[in-house]
Amino acid sequence: MLFAVLLFASCEKEPVDGNEPDNGTTQTLELMISLPEKIEGAAGDAISVKYYSGKGPKTGDVVVLKKGGKEVICNIVSIESDSFSFEISPEVETGKYSFCIRRGDLTKAVRDVQFNIEIRVEVAEKEGYNIYGIITCDEAGVPGVVVSDGVETAVTDENGIYYLKSNEYNRVVFMSVPSGYETVAQGVVPKIHKVIDGNPVTVERVDWTLTKVDNDDHILYVLGDMHLANRTNDLNQFALFAADINEQIEANKNKRQYAVTLGDMSWDLYWYSNAYDLYSYIDTINEKVKGIQIFHTIGNHDHDMNSAGDFNTVTAFKNVVAPTYYSFNIGNIHYIVLDNILCTNNGTGDRTYESSLTQDQLTWIANDLKYVDKSKKLVVTMHAQMYTEAGKASMAFSSELEKLCSGYETHVLSAHTHVIFNNDNLASKGIYHHNSGAVCGTWWWTGKYTSRLGLCKDGSPSGYYVYEMNGTDIKWRLKPTGRDFSHAFRTYDRNSIVLTAANFASGANSTSASKFESSASSWTSPDSNNYVYFNVFDYDPSWTIEVTENGTALKYEKVTVKDPLHLVAYEAKRYNENATPTSSFLASKVASHIFRVKASSATSTIEFKITDRFGNVYTESMKRPKTFSISAYNK
Repeated sequence: MLFAVLLFASCEKEPVDGNEPDNGTTQTLELMISLPEKIEGAAGDAISVKYYSGKGPKTGDVVVLKKGGKEVICNIVSIESDSFSFEISPEVETGKYSFCIRRGDLTKAVRDVQFNIEIRVEVAEKEGYNIYGIITCDEAGVPGVVVSDGVETAVTDENGIYYLKSNEYNRVVFMSVPSGYETVAQGVVPKIHKVIDGNPVTVERVDWTLTKVDNDDHILYVLGDMHLANRTNDLNQFALFAADINEQIEANKNKRQYAVTLGDMSWDLYWYSNAYDLYSYIDTINEKVKGIQIFHTIGNHDHDMNSAGDFNTVTAFKNVVAPTYYSFNIGNIHYIVLDNILCTNNGTGDRTYESSLTQDQLTWIANDLKYVDKSKKLVVTMHAQMYTEAGKASMAFSSELEKLCSGYETHVLSAHTHVIFNNDNLASKGIYHHNSGAVCGTWWWTGKYTSRLGLCKDGSPSGYYVYEMNGTDIKWRLKPTGRDFSHAFRTYDRNSIVLTAANFASGANSTSASKFESSASSWTSPDSNNYVYFNVFDYDPSWTIEVTENGTALKYEKVTVKDPLHLVAYEAKRYNENATPTSSFLASKVASHIFRVKASSATSTIEFKITDRFGNVYTESMKRPKTFSISAYNK
């Protein structure tokens, strides 16, 4: 079961039990009803609302909507054990109403709700098609919009009408938002899909309303793993991230702005043990982040661990967030969101999965791309990597996806491992692979131990990416949470680093101390060879690195080591508690973005000038000896 955040409306006495009509003499209404911030639909639509602990409406109650001294009565058409449905009255107009329940002479307000009322245009059913509808903007049909059930596609005609023949296996129908338009959103979540009944015999109508916008140039915020679970002080730390991205949104307010997540917004284990699930995530993101639409990619931890098999594990995600795969257009960029987590679990919490696409997705991608001109660029999002750091395929059906994207410049965005790397070695195929770090860093642990020190497993800062899309020109930069864009690399004076348990895990017992020193083995011995290490977080081969000592260029080399700051910010802290660090949270050996140079003395100043592929320059004048400690780096 999923746990929703409840909205309460109660009086002093207990409500009448059962569904018998109330005679108006009971002097109380006690309600536990969960309402969204927005309700969208047309006159006559039945809207389902959940309630809890039996504290919902009773037979004979009505919904009363109040606005500006006016009341509109909406009839309750059904009451189930945990939900009820009411019918939108023809008198309801677009706007904010106080949502109330009336029982006899008593009326109890639940909360304010924004109603977005669609003007339902008459559209005839068509024989042989079981899904149909119309897509409008300013009450006029929008032609050329692609609609899909996850396999088959249809496109709206000159009147904005579409007809789809679906086997309804995926139980969703979704729209690929066209360039130059936006769909309505519930908070930050764009409404691009509807869950359907799964019965291909039933004919269902699904409409959408669009708004015209100019989004040829736009900002895209790319958000890696969040792992919100109401643990490890994560919600307070998330508030710092939200403040940071809200600041960016304000700074870019003259541009159209959007975001896409890369999966693992939630953490399936804690849906149950901490009562923090996808509903809770949506409440949190809607409360904390304002002013943009956020498209969502599903991650392995957004699957239901207590459901068996891939199909059943994604039911909650479809109901609460989005389809598991879909597409949308912003300006000259066609975005494809994929689900490359194939669950093989048995429904008892084992959470096993493979990194793989499915044949249905490949069929859908082929159908989707029929409508996308090769002049557009593709941005493909997925949770797990399509390729390894070395550029080898790490996902089943990678080669098939490559073929489908042939002829397009394609940027693949993934996350999952909480490390950053970039692959340009597939550029000959027009494919660029960007593996983002994580909003949560190391599952929020380093920030829990040391306030505002968010680190991913490779030592890169927790944060997100800011992509600037100007026509088909794409630029990106890492934005560390709570720090400036200029925080693009970190330097270490090897002469000053001795990562022994005595220095950093003095509270650990002998077993824990030994484990820490084993993990930190590259840094445990004193070294006076005047090496200087530097971690260039978002490095790719197009970056240039210049390091000088007293005006003399120093030759740098790439090394494969663990980032020492992560070792002391997570592992040492855990071992100090004589707790065992989670094995998958340990520092990663970084092969692609840690370098070193050899200085001529222990006291010389080293000058760094590092230039990214877009000409942004990052510098540091490193005065040595440079102290190594958590406090020295957390400024």
